[in-house]
Amino acid sequence: MYKPILTIDLPKLRDNARVEKKELGEHGIEVMAVNKVFNGCVATARAVLEGGIDVIAESRTYNLKKLKDALGCRTCLLRSPVLSEIEDVIRYADISLNSEVAVIKALSAEAVRQGKTHEVLLMVDMGDLREGIMFDHYQDIVDTVKLINELPNLKLYGLGTNFNCYGTVMPTVKNGCDFRDIARKVEADTGIKIPRLSAGNCTSYVLIDQGKWPEGLNHLRIGGLHEYGIEYVKVHYLDQYHHSQKPVEKVCSPLYTLTAEIIELNSKPTVPIGELGVDAFLQTKTFEDRGIRRRALLAFGRQDVPSENCVPCDDSITVLGQTSDHTIIDIEDCKTPLKVGDKVSFELDYTGLLAACTTDGVEKRFIN
Repeated sequence: MYKPILTIDLPKLRDNARVEKKELGEHGIEVMAVNKVFNGCVATARAVLEGGIDVIAESRTYNLKKLKDALGCRTCLLRSPVLSEIEDVIRYADISLNSEVAVIKALSAEAVRQGKTHEVLLMVDMGDLREGIMFDHYQDIVDTVKLINELPNLKLYGLGTNFNCYGTVMPTVKNGCDFRDIARKVEADTGIKIPRLSAGNCTSYVLIDQGKWPEGLNHLRIGGLHEYGIEYVKVHYLDQYHHSQKPVEKVCSPLYTLTAEIIELNSKPTVPIGELGVDAFLQTKTFEDRGIRRRALLAFGRQDVPSENCVPCDDSITVLGQTSDHTIIDIEDCKTPLKVGDKVSFELDYTGLLAACTTDGVEKRFIN
């Protein structure tokens, strides 16, 4: 049965994890590896574990089950638990991110029932406005830390915060120091030791690279660094600080290639013929008249991987557009002769990789 193929380079992923752990460790930072872009893939999690990182985080409990069953590693539920899944959270996650008292109490009760100790990373919202107790609700933070410390079969893993995912708030020296100072005040006021200050994700590497990392922040939940490499994160996120946009070619990686087969080759006009309306996704379009050009149809479409999130490995090929099941490419300038049945490969950015790993319409293969 035909499917486009996603190829993942596991040795490179393993090497990236090893470099990441070493470099961040030199700054006193413990790393939790985020595997969610791979949708619970055991092979990628194993590669990262072999690189030396010992906790794997996923945002779905059913993916944690796959990892527990196959690898028996320490796991973290990266998305706040749903009350209706508490039994599975305790069964398959050693750690979870939390901010709701009702959920924390339910975790304690279920941990008692299963005879396990569950660790809680209490989230504090420093302004990105996703999960967490708002940073200016200090007494709520104190009360919840005390609650975790008092409830049976729970242990405080640390305080966490998040940047750049929803509100696009970047990690800075100021918000990092503010987060650290909240934790220190909580420790002073409660006498409860906070083992980890988990200060965000791979976007935080920019501060480390610039030598501005606030002292005392000792934990990160990382995916992009080992999935795309340190240079990718530096190029992509440093650019956000400069308030400009890099083209997608600058944020793809040869660690991941999507390969699809040509199902039609022809030469056609570059402007549609007739009265124009909207496409299958209700979008209007404009077309540049470049005359008659040779093009190919590929057997994958937007329901597999959006074309804006992949870049042809051959620089002479241009993506013209997509429908649900087709990707149309311009091959007029391609120096390699192509025929029906040949395959065309693309590098993927993070969003493209997420789509390719999530859909059943793409076959996954690994370089071991």
